[in-house]
Amino acid sequence: MVDGSDLPVAATQTSVRILETLIDLDGGGVTAVAEALGRSKSSVHNHLETLTGLGFVVKDDHEYRVSLRFLHIGSYARQQYPIYTAGIDEVVQLSTAANCSAGIVVLEADSVICLHHRLGPNTGTPRVGAGDQLPLHTAAGKAILAALPEARREDLLADHAFDAGTEQSYSSRAELDAELQTVTARGLAVDREEWYPDMRGIAAAVEAPDGSVRGAIYVLTDTESLSGKRFQQDLPGLVISSATQIQNTLRESEN
Repeated sequence: MVDGSDLPVAATQTSVRILETLIDLDGGGVTAVAEALGRSKSSVHNHLETLTGLGFVVKDDHEYRVSLRFLHIGSYARQQYPIYTAGIDEVVQLSTAANCSAGIVVLEADSVICLHHRLGPNTGTPRVGAGDQLPLHTAAGKAILAALPEARREDLLADHAFDAGTEQSYSSRAELDAELQTVTARGLAVDREEWYPDMRGIAAAVEAPDGSVRGAIYVLTDTESLSGKRFQQDLPGLVISSATQIQNTLRESEN
């Protein structure tokens, strides 16, 4: 949740925070939402009733939940990225061939956002879903960072906190820069438990014919299932092949 202290319309900010709270609570009544936000029950009630009247919230007895109207909005938002249509079948094939979770992400504004994620058989924490934001130090995040123009990469990393993540995460900008040079040279990024303990990932950027970054495709599973030759050779080859296939599909669709 963003700070929001500089946003011009406070009422809109409150409504959005109420929606986010309903998601966090998996639905709830006026009292539960008000306590979670530290706001008065009368204010929260007015916002909830307005959102209900607009169709963004559904009321069941005395509890509220977000409505399926967001499904339409989310589907539209996702379809704006050509990599989704071009890559969704490739994600399924990669997940099946790799026997682990796979997905595609894009860079929207300053965030790496998951467009589609297919769960693998050995799935534990984290359970990534469409719309989730992934940290920049994940394999997918590093794949995108390495493929960006230097000025854009500088913007993204200017305020990056190097104290987040796990014990394996980068502790300095110099360490991350060195890793990004390796990613550029290999055309491949890896996550060695930098996001979650006992989880590893591999990702490759998907680029347009003009060299701009369309997103990245990744695999993610537990460390025990992603080690040795499988981590060093087998799955990297599959990921790069999938990225290339998506790039070819995008090129054909734009000709």
